[in-house]
Amino acid sequence: MKNIRKRRKKREDQARRPVLNRDAEMTLISPHDDAELDFFKKRALSSAVVLIFFFAVLVSRLWYLQIQQGDKYRQLADSNRVRYVEVVPPRGNIFDRNGRAIVTNRPSFNVVMSRENSGLNDELLKKMASILGEDVSVLLARIRKMAGTPGHIPIRLAEDIDWDKVAFIENNRLELPGIRIEVVPRRIYHYGNLASHVIGYLGEINERELKASAAGVYRGGDLVGKMGLERLLEKDLRGEKGREYMEVNSLGFEQKYLKGIEPLPGDDLKLTINMDLQRVAEDIMAAQDKAGAVVAVEVNSGRLLVAASAPALKLDEFVGGISYKAWQALLDNPRHPLINKVVQGQYPPG
Repeated sequence: MKNIRKRRKKREDQARRPVLNRDAEMTLISPHDDAELDFFKKRALSSAVVLIFFFAVLVSRLWYLQIQQGDKYRQLADSNRVRYVEVVPPRGNIFDRNGRAIVTNRPSFNVVMSRENSGLNDELLKKMASILGEDVSVLLARIRKMAGTPGHIPIRLAEDIDWDKVAFIENNRLELPGIRIEVVPRRIYHYGNLASHVIGYLGEINERELKASAAGVYRGGDLVGKMGLERLLEKDLRGEKGREYMEVNSLGFEQKYLKGIEPLPGDDLKLTINMDLQRVAEDIMAAQDKAGAVVAVEVNSGRLLVAASAPALKLDEFVGGISYKAWQALLDNPRHPLINKVVQGQYPPG
């Protein structure tokens, strides 16, 4: 019984003991908890402010790039995806007084290499040298010649190649990154060397001519008139270049052609020269094998019927670029074939 009374008293004492809540227990256990809680609250607030600041900077930067500078970066993206090449227009044709064609054009196939995708590696150059039948040193010389020109202008590796080489390159394009065929007009002289000084010839534009020309009209490697009507009426004969846009992949291979700008052909010329009479005059001078000039004028109108200068120029030598040896031979010739004696020679009357 005594033990029972002790247990009952113990339960009553426990029942009368005050019950503390959790906050009271924490207060009793750690009197410094309030200060620590304030510290953590301030730290969390500071972290939140920093995160909000960086988030605001990120949002403002995205707005700047996507909205304010969106057009600019879209153009940059397109420039990596889309390439363009200039399309050379056909020069104007030249006819005699009777409408007979003296000079026209034919399509010529050139091999060009893009500097943006090919990387100009040795393996590619060796392949192209083998295909074109050239030495690697010759191709390297042509590449160095294009140094300093804008990067979008391709390097011309070969001109006027035959159809077999064109077909081989087109069939092996996957092995030749950055290589393509460029179709350009090339002059045809239907009367051979007749009226060569009147017609004149074309040559590659030099640095002086390039600097003197309006921006964007010419590029390195373009052909311009160097003599005769080809030079005098260059602006009329040259036409306006077009553009051909193409979509390329990351390796630089062409995927598809996009809408471009068509080139505008040059203006045609109709001369007062009669090629039949011109032939008679030049044949007479060629038979004598001497330097000289023959001029025939229509009395009533003053129109020029014949303008022959001897010796004549071989116009075909200039079409693909005259060699140094051939040019030096012209300069050393005592009969001065580079001088148009009709307008540049001085002779006593009679």
